Amino acid sequence: MDSYQRLLVVVDEHDFSLKAVSRAVYLASKTHAAIIVMMLEHSHFVNRLVDTFEADGNEGQTQPLTKERKLSCLNAFISQAAQSGLSISKASIACHSSDDVLQFCDDFKVDAVILAASRHKLWNWLTIKPLDVRLIRESSRPVVVVKDHLWQPGGHILSLVEPCADDVTHRALNDAVLQTSEHFSQLLAGDCHLIDCYYGETPSISFHQALAPANDENYHLQKMSSYSSRYHLQPKGAAVSNHHLHLAKSLPEDAIESLAKEVDSELVIVGDTGNGSMFSNMCGHVGEQVIDRIQCDLLVVKPQSAHAI
Repeated sequence: MDSYQRLLVVVDEHDFSLKAVSRAVYLASKTHAAIIVMMLEHSHFVNRLVDTFEADGNEGQTQPLTKERKLSCLNAFISQAAQSGLSISKASIACHSSDDVLQFCDDFKVDAVILAASRHKLWNWLTIKPLDVRLIRESSRPVVVVKDHLWQPGGHILSLVEPCADDVTHRALNDAVLQTSEHFSQLLAGDCHLIDCYYGETPSISFHQALAPANDENYHLQKMSSYSSRYHLQPKGAAVSNHHLHLAKSLPEDAIESLAKEVDSELVIVGDTGNGSMFSNMCGHVGEQVIDRIQCDLLVVKPQSAHAI
């Protein structure tokens, strides 16, 4: 439980919200972590242009907060949290891009980045990628994207695992997801549901072809059951039942959306290898695909996360 001891909260001036700071305060109250809060100020011309268009389109509605008012609200929240005994401070370095955030993470050895979910409007995607997507793609640290769903004691976590990972990077990523799931299950005093997406048995003209482990449903269930025992994810009072283990013959983003709603999860945990290929940049990773399809928080871990927990 000594991981996530240095948390960086990024508050986007364009999508101003204090819920990421609030979530970090909740985490720090459980783990005694130190919190650094940084506001991403929009000096980029395109972002200013987007703000102008959106302001024009919201005529008759509540006037948006000025930058000065946002800073005042943020400083007041930080001061109030500090009075409760938490280690929380505002970054003294100006931040104008996701590159500044990533550099700060390296310089100050940040364990995780926390931010509120960005607005994913078509205009934003055509101009510049939303901040949460950029950090999921580019950060080597775990990224927590905060939604409106509250974290309740005894809550539910949903973690995507890959039992048939056959290369070192994906096996390390699988371990990172499971270790992180164990950590947050203890933190929330809740349970963890494991989900595995696979394609099932492939039809063949050979009647005697051996069933490959990747296509064997029993193999997947056995591996998930083994993970559950090894990482202490078995729900209390459910020594035999495997109701927290889920197999889905569908795309991960579809299965996660459906199951997260079914179990009313507080947190979804997925892995990301950080592969920046052209195909992945066009299609997106699982974390990017599910951001707008779940109502709870999303935690994206990286292979390096296994060494920090």
